[in-house]
Amino acid sequence: FQLSEDVVNRMKESPQSKRDSQRSPRSPSGTAPFSQAAAGEPRSPTGIQPPMANESGQKPSAAEQELYRRYEQEHALVQEELLRLAKREREAASEALNMALQWERNNIKEERQRAAQLVSN
Repeated sequence: FQLSEDVVNRMKESPQSKRDSQRSPRSPSGTAPFSQAAAGEPRSPTGIQPPMANESGQKPSAAEQELYRRYEQEHALVQEELLRLAKREREAASEALNMALQWERNNIKEERQRAAQLVSN
């Protein structure tokens, strides 16, 4: 098991330089103005680098590539499930709000009727 040069360099970074890199400016679209993909480095939506050839030119094994592919598939499934759960939660909250509003409207209507009865008596 060997760490890539990029991982070793990130581990060597000081906490201050890590904080500075996390505060990188963003464009209005929410993306960094300069991306690694623009520099020719493949970048995954998860932030995990796909297996690449190491310094000696040795290509990643089929097992590493398969593990990365499975990881990406699982990540996509988890994201889809999170989106479904968030949608259900929004729908449930909306339904609860609508029920509360209806209950309040009914109470106001009943109070007006009682007030009208008291005035007419």
